[in-house]
Amino acid sequence: MAQADAPTADLPAQVRGGGRPFLSAQQRLLAVSAASIALYVITWRLEQAIFHNRLAVPASLGDPANAANRSLLLWQMLLYGVLTVLTFAAYLAVVRMCRRGELTDLRLRRWALGVPIFLNILCLLWVPLLSQDVYSYLAHGYLGVLPGHNPFLEPIEVVRDTTLGPPLVALGWHISPDITPYGVLWTRLEMSVAALCGDNVLAAALCFKVIALLASLGSAGLIWRILGHTSPALQLQGTLAYLWNPLVIMEFAGEGHNDALMILLSVGAVAACVACRPTLSVIAQLLGFLTKYTCLLFFPAQLCYLWRTRRSAVQLAAQITLALLVVIAVAVILYAPLWAGMHTFQGILTRADTVSSATLSGIAGWLLKHSPLKQMAATITTALLTLPVLAFIAWSSLRVNSPAALARTCAWISLAYLLIASPDYWSWYACIPVAWIAVGEVGRLFWLAFLMSLTGRLVAPLELLHVHGYLSWHAAKGTITALGSLVPLLALAFWGWRQWQLGRPVALSTR
Repeated sequence: MAQADAPTADLPAQVRGGGRPFLSAQQRLLAVSAASIALYVITWRLEQAIFHNRLAVPASLGDPANAANRSLLLWQMLLYGVLTVLTFAAYLAVVRMCRRGELTDLRLRRWALGVPIFLNILCLLWVPLLSQDVYSYLAHGYLGVLPGHNPFLEPIEVVRDTTLGPPLVALGWHISPDITPYGVLWTRLEMSVAALCGDNVLAAALCFKVIALLASLGSAGLIWRILGHTSPALQLQGTLAYLWNPLVIMEFAGEGHNDALMILLSVGAVAACVACRPTLSVIAQLLGFLTKYTCLLFFPAQLCYLWRTRRSAVQLAAQITLALLVVIAVAVILYAPLWAGMHTFQGILTRADTVSSATLSGIAGWLLKHSPLKQMAATITTALLTLPVLAFIAWSSLRVNSPAALARTCAWISLAYLLIASPDYWSWYACIPVAWIAVGEVGRLFWLAFLMSLTGRLVAPLELLHVHGYLSWHAAKGTITALGSLVPLLALAFWGWRQWQLGRPVALSTR
């Protein structure tokens, strides 16, 4: 690790003409903590105001008398942007204090770790507004427990005509024609919550938020453990970079996205590798795969690490075989009442289609659709972007020979997938590379995690504005993906070019 990446690389901020900081580290940390708590509360109140400032045209959105005020909305969105920037400024201040070595006191370290935990718990108190995923999770689960229905075969719009439909619509749930794209482990969790909560939508939303919060806090604990082994000097910085991240807090504790569980299992697989527990490592990664299929991207690097660090080939083969048998048994049990052959995976196969957006995949698909190759646009787009990413995964995985290299490789794989190969983008997707950067590249790429998180939060309300009739689908989706996916990709490309100009290696290190 370069010296510039060390926690003490930046000198403490000092007042002009003096040798001591204007405020002590404790005073500054207390001030940043108080400001952060206030900013989260005000942001939540503002999200409520944006949500209730809606058009009367879509009857499913609630009270027809709740008319729109476009001038007010403009000011609300401007204020939202200001509050978001201030929240991220507070986040950056904490990480910079850590990098400058100002959090060495045990009390300050406990405070720095405790405040974001409080912020996560605070976010449990409000109802998700900017994203409707927790309601869709409940709809998936409801289909699973409803006799004669299967969430792997039917779109969730079927729920509209059930007893659960009216309370979902009353909370602003807009119907999606999609079939669930999630793995069976998450689907069974959805079914369990649906069976437990019935038609109580708010109780179900709270259950999903609690699952996401616990998983996110668990990921923070695993990041602490991994960095304690791979990069002790960056242990606190990497943990705080994840734990204080406003995108992570709002998308998991605030909105309840299931990416939190996938991240927990995937990062847990690396933690098990570090702890020399191959069987547990493979089980964790494959359970992550049964949650969201993205986890499979990290499996080659994990297997290469296990092979390079094996005690014996026979022992490793036995451990992997045992893990596979355990996961297969779990999958059989979970799939048993829902299995419908290859049709079971219809949802994920449909999601793989390129959408009209400003992602790299969307741009390539649009260009091909306006060319003589338009009949094969989707196939060519997938091949052009997916094959290079798969080649990168293979190349980088073969270079893994240490826990630190495994963590760095997972960070770059997550970036390659999200910024290049992914056919779609939503704000919470960025939480995956943010977590992996905290684990493996916080020294070099914290700036990128910060940028991805900031843009992700800035565009978070735009889908809601589309649903309420203020923005067209193309305007909303184009802005979301351009700022959330394309801008970080261009920034990363420029950074890589500058590193090359300065003679610094950008390729993954094997040390």
